[in-house]
Amino acid sequence: MTRVDPSKTFYRILEKNVADFPKEPAIFYQGATISYSSLLSIVNKMAQTFLDCGLKQGDTITLLSPNTPEAVAVFYAASQLGLKLSLLHPLSKLEQILLDKKEKGSKLLIIASILIPTLPGLLENGLSILAIEVKGSLPLIKKLLYPLAMKDDSFSWKKHPEVIRFSKQKKRCLEVVDYPSKEGRILLCSGGTSGKEKSIVLSDFAFLSLIKTVPTIVDDSEEGVAQYVMLAALPMFHGFGLAMGILNFLCYGGSIELLPKFRTQKALAVFSHRRKAVLIGVPVMYEALLKNPDFDEKKLKYLHEAFVGGDFISPSLIKRFDEKAKKAGSKGKLLEGYGLTETVTVLTVNRLSANKEGTIGQCLPGIEAIVIDEDGNVLPPNQEGELLFTGDTMMNGYLDGEDPFVEINGKRYVKTGDIGKIDEEGYLTFVSRKKRMIKKKGFNIYPLRIEKRISSIQGIDECAYYSKFGKTSEESYLDLVLGEGSEKQTVLKEVEQVLKKEFLEFEFPDHIQIKSDLPKTNVGKIDYKILQAEK
Repeated sequence: MTRVDPSKTFYRILEKNVADFPKEPAIFYQGATISYSSLLSIVNKMAQTFLDCGLKQGDTITLLSPNTPEAVAVFYAASQLGLKLSLLHPLSKLEQILLDKKEKGSKLLIIASILIPTLPGLLENGLSILAIEVKGSLPLIKKLLYPLAMKDDSFSWKKHPEVIRFSKQKKRCLEVVDYPSKEGRILLCSGGTSGKEKSIVLSDFAFLSLIKTVPTIVDDSEEGVAQYVMLAALPMFHGFGLAMGILNFLCYGGSIELLPKFRTQKALAVFSHRRKAVLIGVPVMYEALLKNPDFDEKKLKYLHEAFVGGDFISPSLIKRFDEKAKKAGSKGKLLEGYGLTETVTVLTVNRLSANKEGTIGQCLPGIEAIVIDEDGNVLPPNQEGELLFTGDTMMNGYLDGEDPFVEINGKRYVKTGDIGKIDEEGYLTFVSRKKRMIKKKGFNIYPLRIEKRISSIQGIDECAYYSKFGKTSEESYLDLVLGEGSEKQTVLKEVEQVLKKEFLEFEFPDHIQIKSDLPKTNVGKIDYKILQAEK
């Protein structure tokens, strides 16, 4: 019998793992180890706090916090009581928090205490607030030193009558609500497939249908996964970070190395537990690891696999990572995948046992992909068009009621807004975000295709191809970040040769610029909006 049953709820799965692995480590956090039974205790106390706040099944709550054990407990406690959970970026402004309350009818804001002083006016807006303290699960010494190291807790908020302190909770709630697992209960924000920010409604069923494929992803058995540790550094509000960083191994009795914020030195702790280590992240995280001298052979011998996602993955990054892992004697590789928040993130992925260079892998079990042209016709293999997906991991819909699905041959598909193709073996190639496609002289330019080729040139660490309006017309730019020791003129000469040899004239950039770095979004992707806004 499979350990991950999508017809169950997250709380019931945690309950079973506590029964099977009570003393095994669930979370490693800043030097502390939290067992499965200890995690359940925190969850039950959080659920009791929710009951004390008057919450009942179906109510919506909002979480604003970096990754901490208490934040993870909020997720499971919401499942325990059948509450809807909206996850916001920890750096959200007060206006966004108030809008979330208005649009979703949120009854309670759960916020990391470290964030309260950064939100002037928060305590004067009539919000019901539950404070979870970042120091709550720290080892004793760090907990004692915390007030000296952090000036955020000026403690004024502790005197405010509207703020409930989770640290005061002593009772445990044993009540459990068994809601339907397909009920839309988890609310995440996304740019949406149309580019406009939307609230996405997801179910336990969709999340667990993805997590059910984890043994396939890591090429192991369910029992084997229980011996793994995952680097959980991507934030909870990020669908990839929540589903694959935090929840997946916890459904199998495995462990997670939980980081409030990615720091290379802190991230290396994932290799200290003598377990098979799996990493997930965005390119900027792996670039930082490669530059850290402590990311060495002693640690990499515990590497099992590393997965990377994002709009643009430099072939140079993958090559450099794989070479370092191989030198350390690890069979692990940096493997590219693809997904959307609308589909609980991962849809396709390369695996150690099935990978093809230049692709985003094959569909996971239970997922089906097709490619259509602008008229909605399904295209044969190797022809480029818009990628569509269907399967059990699809969202319930958008909160505003907009219908995100299209029916083709009797099946409901989510349109991705991305251009790609599928070969005869079922490997998908990501070509471009549709919204990033550039029109020049009547022709379509796909920036990602140019970025991938140019970044594979030796001496180039990163690059970005984009366009913006100049004095009279739209002009294209190619920004390059050179590797340490690279000779500028030599690299530029090779870039020019590659452009002339492999691309058409209308694809040539109007401007080539050398930069020290490229701006990044809050999840480490290249921020093209900033590049386009620069003068």
